[in-house]
Amino acid sequence: MRFAPPGTGTPITKGYSPKSLMHLQAEQVSFHYDDDGEPVLKDVSFELRGGECVALAGPSGSGKSTLAQLLNGLLSPTRGRLLAEGRPYPKDAAGLRDLRRRVGLVFQFPEAQIFEATVHDEVAFAARRQGVSEAEVPGRVEAALAAVGLDPEAFRPRNPLKLSGGEDRLITLASLLVVDPDWLILDEPTLGLDGAHTARVREMIRARQARGRGVVLITHDLELTLELCPRILALRRGELAWDGSPRELLVRPDLESAFGLAAPLTVVLWQRLAGAFPEAPPDDPTRLEAWVEAQDRDRRKKIPGVLQQFAAGGRLIR
Repeated sequence: MRFAPPGTGTPITKGYSPKSLMHLQAEQVSFHYDDDGEPVLKDVSFELRGGECVALAGPSGSGKSTLAQLLNGLLSPTRGRLLAEGRPYPKDAAGLRDLRRRVGLVFQFPEAQIFEATVHDEVAFAARRQGVSEAEVPGRVEAALAAVGLDPEAFRPRNPLKLSGGEDRLITLASLLVVDPDWLILDEPTLGLDGAHTARVREMIRARQARGRGVVLITHDLELTLELCPRILALRRGELAWDGSPRELLVRPDLESAFGLAAPLTVVLWQRLAGAFPEAPPDDPTRLEAWVEAQDRDRRKKIPGVLQQFAAGGRLIR
């Protein structure tokens, strides 16, 4: 099992607590919703180190959302145990409330987490619940909204139930950032977002890593996984089928048959370019543009137009 070091970046938010490296651990965790039913998760074990960005992948029904709720303390294992900083997860209400502050979860459908009349009150609710002083709340709300790329002045008075799907996803994320959790579990965080807001979410994830805050990224966007996460956990029929490098997993020829995953377009193009130029193939699927830029004119002419445009980030190289 390999662990990634904390990432780099410049913090977006200010005034929060110092760097924290909260470790989480699953030991032989199994779970089923019905005592007589098939387990959703089977003997899953791993460790998450503070500051990591870890992708959680797998086909539908593999147990990703269930595992996310277990990590957040919304569910308890049927068998096995979860630990935070080496101690078993609490079972009392106060302990679970503190755990959920430190391990925040944004569901795939964020409207289920929104209930206040204004964006300000929605984001401020979590801060007030955690005992943040009223004098500090406005600054926390402003910083959290700015961290997800929303203009605080424009959004604070708006009704969060009347926002677009992408905007309410960002509001839910800001509601967690306002208390600066040690871990964020994000279920499809860029779904419905435009390019600018997607870039802001990427920036936020990198900045959190730099401050020792971890992210578990549940996404079908394996391009995003390649870009942000040095480590991926892949579930298959409730079992942990892979724990390691996304790059090593996504180039496997049995990716679909063994893991139920489809290679992202970047990897497909990388494989095709490597086959077309065996004497000097691109060595990294995340750096195709740089590889194309480094080729001489004669070699570029051999690259099919579609591949050429994609590898150069949409710019036609002449």
